[in-house]
Amino acid sequence: MTENSSAEHPKDEEGIPILSEKQDYNDKHALKLQSGLQKLWHNSIFRTAVRNASLILTWYFFSTCISLWNRKLLGKGHGVLGKGPFPAPMLMSSLQFAAQIVMAKFVLYLGVAERKHPDKLSWHQYFLQVVPNGTATGLDIGLSNFSLSLITLSFYTMCKSTTPVFLLFFCFAWGLERPSASLGVVIAIICVGLILLVYGEAEFNLAGFIIVMTASALSGLRWTITQVLLQGSSAHGVGSSGGPVEVLLSLTPVMSVTVAIMSMAFERLWVVIPGSPYFDSLQSLGVTALIMLCGGTIAFFMVWTEFAVIASTSALTFMIAGTFKELVTVLAAVLFLGEHLTYVNCIGLVVLVLGVALFNYTKYRKVIMGQVVSARAPTDHEKGGARAERHEAHDGERAFLVGGRRMNLGSPRASPRAGKPPSLSADLELITQRPSAQHNGLTSGPGSTLALGKSQSSS
Repeated sequence: MTENSSAEHPKDEEGIPILSEKQDYNDKHALKLQSGLQKLWHNSIFRTAVRNASLILTWYFFSTCISLWNRKLLGKGHGVLGKGPFPAPMLMSSLQFAAQIVMAKFVLYLGVAERKHPDKLSWHQYFLQVVPNGTATGLDIGLSNFSLSLITLSFYTMCKSTTPVFLLFFCFAWGLERPSASLGVVIAIICVGLILLVYGEAEFNLAGFIIVMTASALSGLRWTITQVLLQGSSAHGVGSSGGPVEVLLSLTPVMSVTVAIMSMAFERLWVVIPGSPYFDSLQSLGVTALIMLCGGTIAFFMVWTEFAVIASTSALTFMIAGTFKELVTVLAAVLFLGEHLTYVNCIGLVVLVLGVALFNYTKYRKVIMGQVVSARAPTDHEKGGARAERHEAHDGERAFLVGGRRMNLGSPRASPRAGKPPSLSADLELITQRPSAQHNGLTSGPGSTLALGKSQSSS
């Protein structure tokens, strides 16, 4: 036994170095991976991209929920609790806006959302900035909900996907975007997709189509103004009006009143309400109030995340992400509401998405070439000399498709391959090598962004 044991010890001793070397290799590999992940996480662009992607996915969830909820409540052959469709879509929108006012005040009171603009707007600022946006938003949402009572959710969603076209026109008018031949081609492709969608719609309703396209135009207007409210515009000398919840609180009273006036003018409430099962008793009134509160709650979180996306990126980024979100909504309409798509519908949808993808690529090329116009109004801190220099140094880590500062990741000034055409691989390599803003003593404000979709090439 002793001889056998002594004979086995050398073998064990020979195996120990091998195991130690393997363990050392694994430890070094794990440390290297951990160091790489920490370095990536400390990169301000990566953190901003993760934050923006999370915001966009959250917005996808709430937006799809509110679309399904409103279609279920308003659509022909639908309704909740066996009461049939709600008889007044615009009244429903007005009540949902009123619920959002209460929720916004509650969130600010609890400190869940911090006030970024404690000073109240003057009446001149209110009527110049808030009233036009609130009116356009109210008309957009009110008409959108009204159209859901006439057309299917899938057709409505595909029509609303044309909003970037109207958004571009308003951006041209505001000086936030420059017209170009490439954008003209993109707009033409999106319009062709829309024509195919209309041609292939089996249950086409002309009134519903006109209403939803009017809502799309108003949507482009309201999101352009919303970006100016959230980010400011140096081209017009307009500063930011506060955070997402503050802007929501400013807009919802105007939105509620606007849609309420439309409801009284067009929905004949004195006729439809008395005979509706939603209002035929006190118990029905209580149930209806809960239904409105439920929809208002979903809408509040949806709009909150909408504004948060725009505040961190831009209105066009929001619309680009929104167009891909429409695919999710169309799929949800087919799965949960039993709606059907024709082959022409599908072809039109593919053409529409192709147009938006080309637009995304065009904007990405402009961003990496440093051709995006800077439209963000400077803050008081940025007006100081030293502070302005630090922001200029940090300018390369900000990217806005409309407004904001330029991201020069692919420009000759920043690229390791100076003088050569920019490429995605070089940009990604530069991103991983770029030191974090915190290590340079810089801060990353709400405008610092690399929006979802922009690194790869804003309803």
